[in-house]
Amino acid sequence: MNHKGFIFDMDGVVVDNHSFHFKAWMEFSKKYNFPLNSEIYRDTFNGKTNADLFRMIFGDISDKECKQYGDEKESWYQTLYKKEMKPHTGLIEYLYFLKDKKVKIALGTSAPPMNVDFTLDNLSLRHFFDVIVDGTRVDQGKPHPQVYQLCAKELGLEPKECVVFEDSLAGLQSGKSAGCSIIGVATSHTEAELKNHVNQIIPNFSSPKVFLL
Repeated sequence: MNHKGFIFDMDGVVVDNHSFHFKAWMEFSKKYNFPLNSEIYRDTFNGKTNADLFRMIFGDISDKECKQYGDEKESWYQTLYKKEMKPHTGLIEYLYFLKDKKVKIALGTSAPPMNVDFTLDNLSLRHFFDVIVDGTRVDQGKPHPQVYQLCAKELGLEPKECVVFEDSLAGLQSGKSAGCSIIGVATSHTEAELKNHVNQIIPNFSSPKVFLL
């Protein structure tokens, strides 16, 4: 294989859960009366940490307030998604393929720990990942490269040795700025929307392209 490390974003990559996060955010926006629609969500919310988002919405609030809002919103999301959740198409087979090739695997996400635990433990995915970096472990959310720089560092690799799978434009910029190879996953954006931002795009992990990386 051409790469020694494979780094996966979580929301929209490990799981195709875009619509459930959007529904939860819409309920949150109705309760707290701020403008939100699918276009704003797609272009502004994807890839950012909860702390970044709640300060964007409410201004200079405390870490405690950010956590309280985050817990509320994520509880709505988990209630909506729990009965529907499943790994993205082809993911399990691909992770076993990578493990068989003895490459290193990381999760690099802006999501809070409660959602990382919710996803990895309910789907029994935790054992696949050598490194997990969530939104609380970075000072700068995507598109800043910090999350992917940290993933590469903790894998013991240079960013240029790693490939990043991302669905959001902010995430793709994050991976690119970190110095990683980037692969677009067409979930929260269509292939047509992604093509101006990334050369390689897959619909899911059943794509033959991913086995050639």
